[in-house]
Amino acid sequence: MSETLKRCGLYLTAFCAITLAWLPARAALVADRPDAIICSVKDPTGVLPWDELVFYISAHTKTGRTLYKTLTSDPVVLIVDADNVVNGENLANCDGRPVKDLRDEGRAVNWSKTTP
Repeated sequence: MSETLKRCGLYLTAFCAITLAWLPARAALVADRPDAIICSVKDPTGVLPWDELVFYISAHTKTGRTLYKTLTSDPVVLIVDADNVVNGENLANCDGRPVKDLRDEGRAVNWSKTTP
């Protein structure tokens, strides 16, 4: 590779790094939705209930519904509807509750510093 191409690559890398550093942090993986939700589950395994099962965003629809799944081998799911209400019949403490309430309890979280 020629010296000129190496220098251009170095300049491009520096430019990208500086540009990305000045961009604002992204508020969430999906706008107005938490990146993760922590809920108690009644009995997903048939063996014992889980007090703090973590659900991560898996999909988002154009109609505003967001699907969350656990990373367990047999995933447990919940859906946050367009009105920001959690739906999951097997959830012990989140079903039918607004995301705002879960945020206030520390059960709905975002990893970005810019998210309230």
